[in-house]
Amino acid sequence: MVLGSILFASLLLIMNLMNIRLLYSGTYSRLQKGEKAVNLSLIASASGLGYVLAQLILSSFFVESVKNLMIIGVFSILSVATAHFSTSIHKYFYIRRNIEKVKQVYPQFGLPKKLRT
Repeated sequence: MVLGSILFASLLLIMNLMNIRLLYSGTYSRLQKGEKAVNLSLIASASGLGYVLAQLILSSFFVESVKNLMIIGVFSILSVATAHFSTSIHKYFYIRRNIEKVKQVYPQFGLPKKLRT
């Protein structure tokens, strides 16, 4: 259980560091503008799904308890969800720090729905 917790924490740390790096390197802005060199969402989805499937397959051979399989499944889902939500959190902090830049690119940003075109 200790090893699993360490691996879970390291996965969260690695995913957060990757998201910060992608955010500040301009990758997210290029993706929003449509400049796609590589489809990152497919890669991220496949790696997360592969992680979950690998955990379940390996656990089914080495773990005899269904309860342990359920715990591993919940941890896997939490790790993928946390990686997804960390992206949104970093985008939120970027927008809060650079609100003027965002309004230059998207003039409707922050306007009430009635005033947007």
